Amino acid sequence: MLIQNNIPLAPFTTLRLGGKADYFISIKTKEDLAKALDFSKSQNQSFYILGGGSNTIFRDSGFPGIVFQMNIPGIRCLDTNDDCTLYQVGAGVPWDQFVEYTVKQGLAGIECLSGIPGSVGASPIQNIGAYGQEVKDSIVNVECMNKFGELMTISNEDCKFRYRKSEFKSGIYKEHIVVSVTFQLSKLSPPCFRYPEVQKAWEKIELEKFSSNSSNISSIDYRIVQLEAIRNLVIELRKKKSMVLDERDPNTRSVGSFFMNPILNENEIVLFLENAKKRGFDNPPIYPESAGFKKLSAAWLIENSGIQKGSKYPGGVGISENHCLGLINIEGTTSALLEMAESVRQRVFETFFVQLEMEPVVRP
Repeated sequence: MLIQNNIPLAPFTTLRLGGKADYFISIKTKEDLAKALDFSKSQNQSFYILGGGSNTIFRDSGFPGIVFQMNIPGIRCLDTNDDCTLYQVGAGVPWDQFVEYTVKQGLAGIECLSGIPGSVGASPIQNIGAYGQEVKDSIVNVECMNKFGELMTISNEDCKFRYRKSEFKSGIYKEHIVVSVTFQLSKLSPPCFRYPEVQKAWEKIELEKFSSNSSNISSIDYRIVQLEAIRNLVIELRKKKSMVLDERDPNTRSVGSFFMNPILNENEIVLFLENAKKRGFDNPPIYPESAGFKKLSAAWLIENSGIQKGSKYPGGVGISENHCLGLINIEGTTSALLEMAESVRQRVFETFFVQLEMEPVVRP
């Protein structure tokens, strides 16, 4: 286990922002993690778990402690039958690498989560989701280590997944460290077409590509081709919004969607609709959520509060040219980015009286 000092953190984040960490340790095994925890105790230093850096914002002053970068590898098949396959996946495996692997096996469950940056270990923490799928629907359990170096396995139910949250993000397991995640993926379930944007794009692809060729290939090959086509479709949709990492596209120097879609109760929805109508918006987009709650579009709120794509802000930061939820670093600082984020939040609140909540984690 190599312990490094004064390591710049910006290269390890998708924003390319942040100062230095006092200590930096690459974690490649469970044993490394246990030793790193012992080291943090011996130094009386706090620690932070870093995955792919796609949901983390480090301050310009850096992190006054130890950063554990999770690099535990491995995709291991635990069981398979006629219906499904179980995989245990190391926390350090890049998320999209795992998605691609499962799609090539003809397995459904996470195909619409293609192109999302970050690592497998981060996926249960905020219950990643996109285009009609959430990772909670495929997770069986999460193996983690507490601050005393003890391993435990947390069931799906005990994770208490909800919209972009879990017990690992803001609950009783907040200080636990994910070391592996077990997924159950289906050999039989149809691919996910729940999201209107995907469904519309798929209808065209299906008509052009599959209507004449499906009788010429086996059922499993057809399923793999179909899942790969959906994966590629989702990646293309994300690329158009600069939500797939690409060094050639400066609009991808972001954390993806900076704000979560607000969840409002029935009374709050009534007040929102009344206020929106006064502003001249008769039919703002509202989506069903859990019982008694509905979801608003953060992107719609931002755009209709007068904030435009491509806007530049002081300090070398701005709004993505391709998606208003992409708050980007041009040649700026973390302080400037957070000031811009607060400005956006204030504009939305002043316009619609709705509070936006940040999706990424700010450290220290």
